[in-house]
Amino acid sequence: MRVVERAPRARWVTWGVTAALAYIGAVAVAWPVPVRLLYDGLAPLPPYRWVHPPAERASDNQAPQLGTGTITFGPSGSRAAEVATGDDQALVTFPQSVIAPRSGAPSVKVVITPLDPATVAPAPNGQRFDGNAYRIEANYATSAEPVILSGPVTVVLRYPVHGTLVCRFTDPGWKTLPTNRFDGSQQVLANSDGLGIFVAATAR
Repeated sequence: MRVVERAPRARWVTWGVTAALAYIGAVAVAWPVPVRLLYDGLAPLPPYRWVHPPAERASDNQAPQLGTGTITFGPSGSRAAEVATGDDQALVTFPQSVIAPRSGAPSVKVVITPLDPATVAPAPNGQRFDGNAYRIEANYATSAEPVILSGPVTVVLRYPVHGTLVCRFTDPGWKTLPTNRFDGSQQVLANSDGLGIFVAATAR
């Protein structure tokens, strides 16, 4: 009897893992920009790191980490690259040739900085922030001028509770981007035609 009981369970676990991977793979293939998810949704997530933690997390919160990276240029333009924060709470994917070359600039420096979104601008009507905001900057190494993009980049944000949307700050407020959500790994993903400040949000 024990052998009979274990076999269906094994098949169920195998099916669940396969289905999860297939779902993630299908979205990655369908998404316009190749993207790596920060978490696969099959293992427990580490505690979220807040810039400004809620009261119940104030005692054990760890500060969120920066992300830095360098993008170089090849014969066909900027090379494809991914830059993530050290704690894997935010990632940006640059497809090949998305950054216009600049004379005398052999590379681009990318910096991802966590922020408290409430210090940037109020949440859009009917929405609330879910996690940190992240400022994503990319500057030509020699001049420190912002890069010029020729197409979209992909931003992946981990959310702590119920994130459903990615918003980008565009003065004077936040713009909601078409978003894909991954419940098991608590991540939201969106394409953006510009860099700047991004945050996960959800309806109130």
